[in-house]
Amino acid sequence: MIVKTEYKTLSQPFHPEYGSVIGNPVVAYEEYGKREGPVIFITHGGISSHHAAGRYHRDDPVPGFWDAIIGPGKPIDTNRFRVLSANSLGSMFGSTSPLSINPDTEKHYGPDFPKITLIDMVRFHRAFLDEMGVQRLFMMAGPSMGALQTLQMAALFPSFVGSAVAVAVAGRMTPYGMCMHHFMCHALQMDPGFNGGWYEIGEPLLAMRYIHQMVRVYYVSEGIVKQLFWDTVPEGKDAQEQRSRNVKRYLLDGLEEQIEGRDPNCYITILNAINTYDLGRDLAGDYEKGVNRIQCPVLLMNISSDAEFPPYWGQEVADVLNRKLTGQAKMTVIDSPWGHLGCVQEGALLGHHITQFIKELC
Repeated sequence: MIVKTEYKTLSQPFHPEYGSVIGNPVVAYEEYGKREGPVIFITHGGISSHHAAGRYHRDDPVPGFWDAIIGPGKPIDTNRFRVLSANSLGSMFGSTSPLSINPDTEKHYGPDFPKITLIDMVRFHRAFLDEMGVQRLFMMAGPSMGALQTLQMAALFPSFVGSAVAVAVAGRMTPYGMCMHHFMCHALQMDPGFNGGWYEIGEPLLAMRYIHQMVRVYYVSEGIVKQLFWDTVPEGKDAQEQRSRNVKRYLLDGLEEQIEGRDPNCYITILNAINTYDLGRDLAGDYEKGVNRIQCPVLLMNISSDAEFPPYWGQEVADVLNRKLTGQAKMTVIDSPWGHLGCVQEGALLGHHITQFIKELC
């Protein structure tokens, strides 16, 4: 499936929760499948993009993050559904963000980009969907930050979301995840090249290299590192030296390519927004009341080895919903050594459960 990124300029300015106005807001998105079919909306992880399925050209080596799940005849079947996948507000991959031109100054927003929340991200998605003519979603689905946005959309607009699939999820941002997000922000801000956020766009900072090595540790489990880089070395006198070289290559190989085009101000904007996430925040912190606004069937999937969203955080959401309406939420733990990255690496397992969920809905 060959796909392309398209752009939609919203007809109205966007007003974030904490004030300010974003003029001429733009949404980068991809669309797949049957134009007249029921709509499934896909949202992405925090430092990922909206490229959810297919390839940009025939020789493209990297498909979309849920390519195993979205496409003709796949669990989210593009022969049947209209699938939209949009880039989040504040992201560096095409939607309005610190990289965008501020219409008031005709310069990049940079660190002057308005503070946003996860609720703002969801309201931005809703504005986009309204302008795309979507009256109701058959389903909203996503991994990681996309999972949080999915539940937040279902809570804010319960009659708009017909069903929800949330992978690597909680009902509020987790303490360990908050720690990592603050570490990443601090590393960027303490880099001498950061210059208060007024660095030269496109110039990778030293901190970005540190962060993406840490990401390769934090977002997986020791089990997958051992499986790939330790167990592959036969026991022997020099085994540890070879294992050490393997792990070093894992941390460094392809690092420069991975950080190319990634923007520190966008990272800071998005990570701080994710840290505001709490389904009860806009209800004076009444968490259970916030969760219970969700009316649709919900499939929650957490990865067994995920340090950022351990399964008990998804179970917490399921328990709240099922106390209100027995069977509304289905909680599944995906047994995987991939840690947090299991939310994109375990496409076959995730797809199996999504297939069954859609069958039950229909």
